[in-house]
Amino acid sequence: MIEAIYIADVSHTLVFEYCNSLLLPKYKSILPKIANINVNETSVESQKDYSSPMKITINSGYYVVGYNHQSLHIYVLCSEDKTTSNPLIPYTFILRFVETLEDYFDELTRSKIEANTDVITLILYQMLDDGMPYITDFNKIRDLVSHTSLLSKIINEASKTTGLQSDAKQSFTTDIPWRRNDARHTNNEMYVDIIETVNVILKPIVAKSKLQQYDSAFYSSKTDNQVDNYVLSGSIDGQIDFFSQLSGAPTLELSLNKIGANLELPRFHRCINSDLFRERRGVLSFIPPEGKSTLMKYQIDLNELQRNREKTSLLKLSTIDVQFLVQPNSSEFEIKLFPANMITKIDFIKVEIVCQEPDEQVKVNRISHGDFQTRLSGKHEWSLKDLKKGVVPTISATINGQEDEENEQSEVELHRQPSYIKLSYSHKGPVPSGLKVDSLLVVNAKGLGENTKPYKGVKYTTKSGEYIVRS
Repeated sequence: MIEAIYIADVSHTLVFEYCNSLLLPKYKSILPKIANINVNETSVESQKDYSSPMKITINSGYYVVGYNHQSLHIYVLCSEDKTTSNPLIPYTFILRFVETLEDYFDELTRSKIEANTDVITLILYQMLDDGMPYITDFNKIRDLVSHTSLLSKIINEASKTTGLQSDAKQSFTTDIPWRRNDARHTNNEMYVDIIETVNVILKPIVAKSKLQQYDSAFYSSKTDNQVDNYVLSGSIDGQIDFFSQLSGAPTLELSLNKIGANLELPRFHRCINSDLFRERRGVLSFIPPEGKSTLMKYQIDLNELQRNREKTSLLKLSTIDVQFLVQPNSSEFEIKLFPANMITKIDFIKVEIVCQEPDEQVKVNRISHGDFQTRLSGKHEWSLKDLKKGVVPTISATINGQEDEENEQSEVELHRQPSYIKLSYSHKGPVPSGLKVDSLLVVNAKGLGENTKPYKGVKYTTKSGEYIVRS
């Protein structure tokens, strides 16, 4: 059960406090223990300063879940209740609470928290009911708590008209919880984003060319070997994001192609009519949430495909294929990238070269496109942007170590090779699964108007997750 919420600044000075009882432990009494919660390292690569929630036990009756967000520390004091309470509730609630505050005040700072303590108190009053999460939808909270509301005005209004207050509660039960009441927009629009993330582990298989290999001053045939990738493991994680600004509470139908009709075990937003989806596979019927939301998530397991050619064809035809060739009896290697012809725009490509030993360095022999950098952390990275169609970016490099210089005199040559390479990329164009939107229709224009035609847009994006090619 959630008993109290504390918000402190970087120096652990209390900025905001919300308690259910006066008998709870005070912030100063638990500060020596919860201060240690900040040793958790935040993500350096992320643009925002986030960390994962952590649990600190205060005593046999209470524990604290803490979360570092930008320049603020947020703590949720909970009482031990092993019989009825879900242990994940405080972790989920603290993340939802931070998202709600960002929805109200954008970037969170100490000055904003101090200037809006009354609004934050009212937000928590709606989000919690007897220590348990109650209303957590952004749009419904915005209907109940005005951004510019003052606590004194709310109390005075409630004391004057108790009858109206009960009517408001009764009308709320009939409302759509994920949508604001009486939503009105001048420009009605809706956008669909289909995003798929490719996770694969590949092993190159080198087929030697039948041509006789030779070297000369003008031509070298030692890299003419054919390389085919064998998929050791792979999956495609997808999601359908939706952004809407529509007046009223219209009912929409999003129709997918045959790929969408055959997806196994998709996970839906609660606005989706799942019964209708079972009857009409591939059709999502819903009253959209206000703003951004994720309508559906799904996963395609590439390991279920029997032939390796079927797995690799998904990469070659719709995303970025890679050829990673390590020269035999040498420390040289070559990487070639093959963007699919269906890609309309490449946002970025990064190839991280991971060596076997931390002291090994990568020396570039030839690079056709992009830039190569060795960062202070020891990461070797090849970065590319704004590639044109038909271009095959190539990099040829050698791995050197400190022992190589010592062994030059003894004429002992060490053959080094990368442990693996990791691809990171994002591009626009058809997604690897082949999922597409066939239509997006307004089937019930309640509050929108029969003559109103919203603007529609669809975008397809493919990203890499764990895209690893072993040597």
